[in-house]
Amino acid sequence: MNFIRTIQVSSLILCFLMSYTTQAQDLFKPKFGLRAGASFSTMFGPEEDGVEENNKMTVRVSAGGTVKIPLHERFGIAAEIVFVQKGTYYSASAENAFLKLPAYGTEQSLIYGYNKVGNTYEKATDKNYKRRVGMNIINAYIEIPVMFYFEALDDRLEFDLGAGIGLLVDSKVLGTIKYGDADILNAANPDVTQFIEMDLDYKMIKDEIGALYDGTAKTAKIDGTTRYYPRGPSAYYFTDVEDKADEHIFKTVDLTLQAGVSYYFTPGLRLGLRFSYSLLDITTNKYDYSVKDLNSDGTYIQRNDIDGNLGIQLFVGLQF
Repeated sequence: MNFIRTIQVSSLILCFLMSYTTQAQDLFKPKFGLRAGASFSTMFGPEEDGVEENNKMTVRVSAGGTVKIPLHERFGIAAEIVFVQKGTYYSASAENAFLKLPAYGTEQSLIYGYNKVGNTYEKATDKNYKRRVGMNIINAYIEIPVMFYFEALDDRLEFDLGAGIGLLVDSKVLGTIKYGDADILNAANPDVTQFIEMDLDYKMIKDEIGALYDGTAKTAKIDGTTRYYPRGPSAYYFTDVEDKADEHIFKTVDLTLQAGVSYYFTPGLRLGLRFSYSLLDITTNKYDYSVKDLNSDGTYIQRNDIDGNLGIQLFVGLQF
């Protein structure tokens, strides 16, 4: 009888262990998924004195794959690989500013807003030239966030916190630059022959030093002198750098702090919100110039600002 009872107890224990193992395998089984949605993005950084600068939020896209590895029935680790567009609409306006034009065709290099005195340059005090810049910046990253998640409500509400590393795969700008007498640029209907206006179509990774995307000649009559200039400069037209050496205006790597929340309508369908904030400077210092002043030798003044991405992703996710 004791032998039979021992067999019965052993059988019950074995059945319990098998049931627990099966449940544990289901509980800690990785869950894969997809997500896609909108990326609301802008940039932040210090403003230059005497320059009115603004960064407006823009709407881009994000999409990618996810994997969740449960460590407990309520928390675990999640990793993603996501294509996400970031950027901003950047505008700057400065009076008593300069414009440094490189040599173009038969035209010699020229600096508006400064007078050359011997071997040095002094800011002109008898002129008020205004510089306006508007740029729609679009940067595309392949981003890999690693997050710790916690379920506040079983199978419904989930919070996550972690960090992500982003690799820049494309960077471009569309916009305009205008330069001329402040009274003219401030006029309701300015005479377009009295100021310089260039179209911007920058491709930060591909463009070369001094190149033009559109070399069509335009003319402007500033200070009573006609000047020919190109319609479309490239990303590295206004620079003192002689060799790009694979360093672009925006750095290749961005490290972000990320936090978010998701609501699961069903175990396989969720609506998520993710906040991200850059922890590194995303711009290369040697291209970070003042838009208002020059050095006394006529070279650009480097500002060495720390700039970053600030974004919110709103997405729908499917989990399998």
